[in-house]
Amino acid sequence: MSPNPSPPGRPEPLDRLKDAHPVRAGLVGESAVTRRLLRRIRRLARADLPVLVRGEIGAGKVNVARALHLNSAHSGGPLVIEVGAAFRDPLAARLLFGHQRGAFTGAITSVPGLLDEANGGTFFLDEIADAPLEAQAWLCRAFSGLEYRPLGAVRARRSRFRLVTSTSHDLRALVSTGRFRRDLYFRIRGAVVDVPPLRQRTGDLPEIAARILEEDARRRQVPPRRLSEAGRRALLEYAWPGNVRELTHELLQAAALCDDDEPIGPDRFQFVAEPPPDDPPPPARSAPLRRALGEVERRAIDEALRLAGGNKAEAARRLGMTRRTLYRRLAAMGEAERAP
Repeated sequence: MSPNPSPPGRPEPLDRLKDAHPVRAGLVGESAVTRRLLRRIRRLARADLPVLVRGEIGAGKVNVARALHLNSAHSGGPLVIEVGAAFRDPLAARLLFGHQRGAFTGAITSVPGLLDEANGGTFFLDEIADAPLEAQAWLCRAFSGLEYRPLGAVRARRSRFRLVTSTSHDLRALVSTGRFRRDLYFRIRGAVVDVPPLRQRTGDLPEIAARILEEDARRRQVPPRRLSEAGRRALLEYAWPGNVRELTHELLQAAALCDDDEPIGPDRFQFVAEPPPDDPPPPARSAPLRRALGEVERRAIDEALRLAGGNKAEAARRLGMTRRTLYRRLAAMGEAERAP
């Protein structure tokens, strides 16, 4: 039961819905960052104006577009999705406006364009900055709400749809360098939704990971995998430059490599975390004292590894340090052994 339920007959707010609810569109998490995002989506979904979704690659911009569609007055219509790179084709005008039978050699049937398909629903153009300048002129006209004419058609048409676009680029910088049309920028920028990267919502990461593993198990019709405690900590310590997309790939390959009843540990991951900044230099110590402290540390590490059965992640937990710190200590100890 969600807190402060809505009055009877009124739909439950998006940011109070359970993660599995379809209007969440895969936006998993209960962190403050995620709830702010959901509240903005809920409010803008009701407004009939274009929305520009900004965020890093893999952050979930497509899910935001789905949530905007599902929570809008256009939810009963189609959600049409296309990528900006599709308009690099010299004949891309056909993709946007469609064509009539006989419009050109080989046009044996009439084919609707994206504007026809989106009528009554939402048109989502992902990574709009990938569209070339020539195609941007067509897009600007298509998004103006004016009539358009399919190739070879005699009568003009009009399509009414909600426009959502996305980008992982700084469009204002592209406008200033002439690589993105200024009129198109202001056409699509009715409102902005900024999607936070995964590193800013680490509180959601265990829940997102569990959802990914559950959906993978459902597709493969096997029991869901679980993360070991060391595996969970490894996920939390990584910066995830590829965001949710990278996390998904990591978990799916790790699940595929594990035995049937084996929890996913850090040894199954293929990402390499960036090492943290070097520790500040310690205060000057005498050589005998440094040797004595080094021997104490060596014995502590050896004992932790013995108790952990050689598992470095578990040994690091017993020592109260991160896995990366333990690796650095072991590397330093190895260098000391090789020194003359």
